[in-house]
Amino acid sequence: MFSQKNALEAAEKLYGDDIKEADFTIIQPYANGQGMILRVGDDENGERATKLDTIDTLTILPTIDATLDIYEEEAQDDDAE
Repeated sequence: MFSQKNALEAAEKLYGDDIKEADFTIIQPYANGQGMILRVGDDENGERATKLDTIDTLTILPTIDATLDIYEEEAQDDDAE
């Protein structure tokens, strides 16, 4: 079963101390096209917010081995470090 606590613990492993500022999304697929999507980030007022959606028509496509154009600069910066 989906646990918001487990999802946040998994994100904490990925982001470490940056979890308090990072915007992130966690998707938990279930059988029959169902799923849960947890989004964490700043809301329109600049305050941290958590949103949990339950979906009954979730489709997850295979990963594409490429970087989206809007993130290319970030990927290049990470490679330089």
